Amino acid sequence: MSQTVPMPDKLIHFCENLAAKLSERTRPEDCIGWVSRLLPDIIADKCLFRDILEGMLRGDAYLDLSYATMFDSEVILYRDPARLFSIRMFLWRPGEYDPIHDHNSWGVISPVQGELEVVNYLRKDDGSKEDYAQLAETGRRIVRPGETTFVCGPESIHKTGNPTRQTNIQLSLYGRTQTKRNHINGFDEATGLVYPIFAPKIRKQLLAREALAALG
Repeated sequence: MSQTVPMPDKLIHFCENLAAKLSERTRPEDCIGWVSRLLPDIIADKCLFRDILEGMLRGDAYLDLSYATMFDSEVILYRDPARLFSIRMFLWRPGEYDPIHDHNSWGVISPVQGELEVVNYLRKDDGSKEDYAQLAETGRRIVRPGETTFVCGPESIHKTGNPTRQTNIQLSLYGRTQTKRNHINGFDEATGLVYPIFAPKIRKQLLAREALAALG
């Protein structure tokens, strides 16, 4: 059963400040630059993240663990009512990585604890072949607490994960949606397959439409 423990004050103030500042900015590059300077301050507050993790164990109501996210390790900390941004926490076990994927928005990413490996890719094909992409790895980077990396819409293709021997914490702040898709794309580097990654609710609705069509 969830408990009515409120969101920590520092997180509330951080989100309020973000909303005020991002409402004044529309260019993704400006938003990325500003958030990249701001994010390390909250990342450094280990007491805040200890409280968040303990809240997950308590079942604090603002941490809706029943909400179906795209990735199993993902926890939504905050969604701005005006849809200016969302803040998501990822918990990676040793050696765990998400699949290669693109993005629907700009975003700024940083580890709270431990190291985060980011592997970036460039699409080499012209996109004319449906459900196919030829990727080339363009670099790997280890990001440590206090450092940030970023993505900027569908041209940003990468995977992130934990190269260490302990479970680590990643904080990701994503901004306004830059596409009209209801999914992100996943990529199979070996076969070239491009496949949609839906949030579970959207995937179930899609399957329901297909099943209705099959019923006639």
